Amino acid sequence: MKNKNLNYYITKYFSDYLPLVMGVSKNTISSYRDTFVFLLKFIQSKNEVNINNISLNYFTTEIVEEFLIYLETKNNNSISTRNHRLAVIRSFCKFLKNRELSCFENCSNILSIPIKKTPKTSLSYFSVDEIEILINMPHSETKKGFRDYVLLLFMYETAARAQEISDLTLKQLNFKDYSYVVLKGKGNKERNIPITEELKEILIKYIKAFHIDNENDYFFKNKNNYKITTKGIEYILKKYIDEARTKYPNKFKDRYSNHSIRHSRAMHLLESGVNLIYIRDILGHVSVVTTEIYAKTNPLIKEKQIIEHSKHLNVEDKYSEEDKNNLLDFLNTL
Repeated sequence: MKNKNLNYYITKYFSDYLPLVMGVSKNTISSYRDTFVFLLKFIQSKNEVNINNISLNYFTTEIVEEFLIYLETKNNNSISTRNHRLAVIRSFCKFLKNRELSCFENCSNILSIPIKKTPKTSLSYFSVDEIEILINMPHSETKKGFRDYVLLLFMYETAARAQEISDLTLKQLNFKDYSYVVLKGKGNKERNIPITEELKEILIKYIKAFHIDNENDYFFKNKNNYKITTKGIEYILKKYIDEARTKYPNKFKDRYSNHSIRHSRAMHLLESGVNLIYIRDILGHVSVVTTEIYAKTNPLIKEKQIIEHSKHLNVEDKYSEEDKNNLLDFLNTL
């Protein structure tokens, strides 16, 4: 045990604990991996030690705190990114302290490092008009434009995450009994999303145009015929938002991300009167509490609820006209 260094436990954490014990997805493992790449490079730089031979003595509360400060001050990371990195390190500490008793106290101290409060940011989403403009921005008469059109339309209709779009294969589409797509979300959890007859016809046309024959073929690919990445989706979205801003200068005023189309779908369903429970299922949220943020953020929903519930308040006038006059006389004497 005493000859085992930090890298040994990091390797066991990623090769055994996360995939086999915790059952996390490949995307989560990739996200966690990035944190340790940055942390190991930081430890190497601070201590001038070989990155492949870092002893457990270098993994201290102090080095983790310095690393978190570095992320914000030198690496210009946001507080949410800093908190994510800390959450990953905490997860590793829970794994390590039960396997290396000499690290128990140190890991307990690292686990006590607090998560920073982040300023609340408003959700960015498109209006119905804006989403229609955006989806129709690609020149669908070209092959590339048709791919982009189907990509944006599919993202909106299914409220899929960018990673779910990237990982989408032909076998996840079902056009037999009724049309739906099986999306694989966080933690490899699956959900069935019904699709309209119009979208079904467009998808069939897309499958023929791009010769997607194998059920394991990725549905959306880049120019090199590899599956499209989340960065690729981000590039496509930004491209058409910039074009739409130029064409419609009074629209698209917010700052947008890949998630903005997903937010838009949720908001529009909510405005149409769809129950939060169904929206939760479409988005793949574990709890409806997470979905409630859309109701709390949307000003139209707030206004509608206030107006509707105000109608039920039949307030009777407390004073007669004579009482009011007498009251005014009294108040004028004060």
